[in-house]
Amino acid sequence: MGELTTSQAVRTYETHPNVLNRLILMGRLKAHKNADGHWLINRESLERWNRQRVRRAPKHDQTAVAAR
Repeated sequence: MGELTTSQAVRTYETHPNVLNRLILMGRLKAHKNADGHWLINRESLERWNRQRVRRAPKHDQTAVAAR
């Protein structure tokens, strides 16, 4: 299936790069660094993580809550 850079994975799976980096370091995503030192993430492990992840609702605007 191939590999994605962190930037490609962020756009494809709508997540934050820090989340992906943490998952890589924890060993939950299969990845390796290319010659330039950038992560290449295994697409199959990304798909598996995406199916299992829990998506949280966006946080409410704190200024609107404080104004009440």
